[in-house]
Amino acid sequence: MKVPLFCLLVFSSVLCIAQEYLNSVETIEKTNHELQFDGFLKEPLWENAKQFPFMEWRPDWGKADSLTTLYITFDDDYLYVALDAKVSSPEKIIARNLIRDGWYGDDYFAFQIDPNRTKKNAFVFSIYPTGARYDMAIANNNIPLGRSTNNVAYDMLWEGKTQTTNEGWQVEYRIPLSNLRFELRDGEVTGAISAQRTINHENRLFVYPQVPQNIPGANGMPSLKKPVLFQGLQPKKDLQITPYVLGSTFSSYQLGGDANFYEKVSENELNAGLDVRLGLTPSLTLDASLNTDFSQVEIDDQLVNLSRVSLFFPERRKFFQEQAGLFDFNLGLLSQLFYSRVIGIRDGQLIPIIGGVRLTGELGNWDIGALSLQTEGSRNGDDVFPTENFAVLRLRKKMFNDRSFLGLMATQQIRKDYVNAAFGIDGMIDMGKENFFIGSVATTLEGENYGDVEYGFFKNSRIALLWDKRKQDGWFYKSAYEFSGENFNPSMAFLLRERHHNFYEQLNYGKFNNTPEDHTFQYQRWMLINSDTYFTTDFSDVLTWYNRPSWTGRFFSGDEISIFGQVQYEFLQEPLQFSREVTIPEGYYFFKFFGLSYNPGTQRAFKLSTAAEYGDFFDGENLEVRISPEWNLNEHLTFEGSWRLNYLNFKERDAQEWINVPQLRLNWAYNLHLSGSVTTQYNSISDQVFAAVRLRYNFRDGHDLYLVYNQDWNTERMLEVPRLPYYNNRLFTVKYLYTIF
Repeated sequence: MKVPLFCLLVFSSVLCIAQEYLNSVETIEKTNHELQFDGFLKEPLWENAKQFPFMEWRPDWGKADSLTTLYITFDDDYLYVALDAKVSSPEKIIARNLIRDGWYGDDYFAFQIDPNRTKKNAFVFSIYPTGARYDMAIANNNIPLGRSTNNVAYDMLWEGKTQTTNEGWQVEYRIPLSNLRFELRDGEVTGAISAQRTINHENRLFVYPQVPQNIPGANGMPSLKKPVLFQGLQPKKDLQITPYVLGSTFSSYQLGGDANFYEKVSENELNAGLDVRLGLTPSLTLDASLNTDFSQVEIDDQLVNLSRVSLFFPERRKFFQEQAGLFDFNLGLLSQLFYSRVIGIRDGQLIPIIGGVRLTGELGNWDIGALSLQTEGSRNGDDVFPTENFAVLRLRKKMFNDRSFLGLMATQQIRKDYVNAAFGIDGMIDMGKENFFIGSVATTLEGENYGDVEYGFFKNSRIALLWDKRKQDGWFYKSAYEFSGENFNPSMAFLLRERHHNFYEQLNYGKFNNTPEDHTFQYQRWMLINSDTYFTTDFSDVLTWYNRPSWTGRFFSGDEISIFGQVQYEFLQEPLQFSREVTIPEGYYFFKFFGLSYNPGTQRAFKLSTAAEYGDFFDGENLEVRISPEWNLNEHLTFEGSWRLNYLNFKERDAQEWINVPQLRLNWAYNLHLSGSVTTQYNSISDQVFAAVRLRYNFRDGHDLYLVYNQDWNTERMLEVPRLPYYNNRLFTVKYLYTIF
């Protein structure tokens, strides 16, 4: 086969190899055989199924693999996937996890599919030798536009079985066609697939097809998956109806009318609700929710913020997971125009949601996403908040090439006597050779109603521009600019910082090695420039500047070490308070510090990740130590912990403080159906202990029983007047849900 001239001119030799396999299509045929779904590959169905060979991706990229074979076929109702995973030493297979969506360094098999070869979205179905499963959705061609590109909270309805053999282990999948939303185009169904399999005790990864090693996230990129034709497949519509019933008892302490004492408020509730997912077309899905409940969601980790930027908490609630990446709208590094956690959560407390609808998918040549949710009125102490409506519209259209788009987003939050609206236009352009330009401009309106809003474009707008050379070897770089106006205030956004000009520069050099006999590190990365500068909106002052060069080395065992040094300048226009004891006065500061970290390979049953920093901190010093132990006793029991310790010392001001944030979580599983966790956390800044107990019995996908208990305790009750209660909030919930599909 001749290599296209375009490939020679635009892409590197590695990408040309990738381009060749993308230019041909494999055919997967329908089966007439029945599957005895038990994990053993002994049926005639697999003898006649299409087979796909693997190649080694890590450490010896490009080496042929004779240990792994992938099988795919389908019938009228299901897509069937199987794997024969041989191992030279079967007794060394790592199988530690029985919990859905958990992982403790197990060997795994991951099958990925872009059902309609969109080259931007894909589903991931992963399984471990124990039979435990992990799934997620990939959006935006696995190129970060926000924080939802890899949606690990997305759960599909599917089945997987495994068996261990004398030669290794085997896998069978049964995935409903309705969940994959295939679409007939010109009378055919053409999708794209990829797969990965590991031998973790040797830190080896095998893949199909031969995706490039030097592109970040290449194994997950829909545009690099192998095109396949599902000959004779007839798509099926998706319909899922999930009613739930819930009983709960809640108690809290609130200040009495004269603010001289706390009084206990108790509440018992018996409730019911309904979630519906309807495939209007194979590519357009409607989600509706009535009396939405998120009580089974795990509590957030306690975090300490010793910086000027906002803290981000991930979205775990199921209603927001369908095509979450479609709603990514980049407003600059780690900022986004829509942040779903502002809906139904206020100051860490859940706000009841009356209901809502969500439409996602494709309409003609457009990607479309729309949602509307109505919350109940709520009270937080003396503050009373009326019912609110949150609405979002997202449109995108592929332009120029398969990995480029132009789009728009509009958000609106309305309550009595208040409206906040935002509108933005964004785009991503693939410039070739893995160079991407990502840009956006957004503007906001805010007031009692649209008629009395004061508006000026630059004061009310934000601009974000990014040029990103997306590679992992050789020279690669990133350059970004942001402007955020004085009055830019999108109420449904997450903004790392506000009111500034920002210039960011990053320059890296990376190098892969394939042979452990000749090299110590499998991969090394030198970040020579990592510089961030924030100016005031009129350029009159520098607010923040830092440069943080670093070096990272990953051993062939998977262990990784990093070293960095940082110099930083800060101008505080007003005091910056970290705790009751520590406040940084306004003024100019220049300081420097350094740090190092160690992360062990995932194959170990006991892992101890560690990191330490020491040096100047504004007008004082900071010693920070972070440890994260994980001990997998067996497939039934795992301990996870973390402890962040800071010692802040400001000698000239005679101020100092120890900050402790320890966490301990016990994860346990009796089998693949019954599992639970116990989490305890302490935050020395708030002087509170938090505990959560969560029990789940999973009858099958979409059919669950949850028992959840959450409580906090005040540890320094005498510090406040009146004296604090023993706890602020306590909740016990029993929830049962059943999905009909």
